[in-house]
Amino acid sequence: MNNKATITIIIILVVAVAVLVAWYFLGNTDTTTTNTNNTVVTTTNREVPPDNTVWVLNGSFTPSVLTISAGDTVTWINKDTINRQVASDPHPAHTSVPELLSDPLAEGESYTFTFDTAGTYGYHDELNPIKKAQVIVE
Repeated sequence: MNNKATITIIIILVVAVAVLVAWYFLGNTDTTTTNTNNTVVTTTNREVPPDNTVWVLNGSFTPSVLTISAGDTVTWINKDTINRQVASDPHPAHTSVPELLSDPLAEGESYTFTFDTAGTYGYHDELNPIKKAQVIVE
């Protein structure tokens, strides 16, 4: 094998190892499970929204599916640097829950809505309607 081929193989191997190391450290959740009084508790190092809260971050809703009880209130918080607007499906009619329609939310602003009736409710970002999510009310 000539020197040029050897150098090319070494470069490919170094890049592959760097990608694997980055993937491991950026994608590792370090999940820990403990059992206390017959209750399983799972924790991770990834930040997650508190109960009944949805974050709008990087143009997506987190969590994308939220299950709540009838009568619960959901809070959406815009963690993006651009405006977002919560609106019920379908776009652009918003007929599934017409009252579910926020004003445009700047970074750090929030919107709350109470779901009184059981069902599955789709919603989207009115300013970017391809971003969709659901609230399941039991």
